[in-house]
Amino acid sequence: MDVRRELGLINKHVRRRNRAAGEHTIWYQFKPLNNGASLYDDVYDEGVPGAGGRSYTRGIVIPVIYATEAEDEYRAIPEARQPTQTLQLIILHDDAVNAGLDNAGEYNDHLNDIVEYDSRYYKISSYRVRGRLNGEAFEVPRGEVVIQVNAYEVFVDQEFPFSVGPVNPSITSLPWPTSFPS
Repeated sequence: MDVRRELGLINKHVRRRNRAAGEHTIWYQFKPLNNGASLYDDVYDEGVPGAGGRSYTRGIVIPVIYATEAEDEYRAIPEARQPTQTLQLIILHDDAVNAGLDNAGEYNDHLNDIVEYDSRYYKISSYRVRGRLNGEAFEVPRGEVVIQVNAYEVFVDQEFPFSVGPVNPSITSLPWPTSFPS
């Protein structure tokens, strides 16, 4: 069995399904603290006033194999209960790399990232690389197949005080249709 060929066939058929379904997400990568791009208070988990707070890279569009939104089971009530959704995404590793996601095979770099799906923002709660294939066919010692991302809905204007938050991308040619066929 040629690992390279098997991974190529997997990617080919998944991309064909993606072209038919047209699912995509916009991914905002967190700019790490160690290079001075993001500043926030460790105790209160919010941006430092006047310092800009957390900052994110410009959004990149990544094709999604499968996206599942789970609505909050509780209801909005006057006593300050705000319903939030959860999101699960399955993404081809190669598509994430080709879209420009940095270090896509490592989970640590993406636990503070934010994704936008269906006009809602979600913060990453888990990032798992699945289907690693071993073999000499790859430049690296393994070939990743898919990435599974679980996320929970956040409200940028409420949950990120003193932070810049994600910047809407200036992408005009999105890979999905803007209107229904006539």
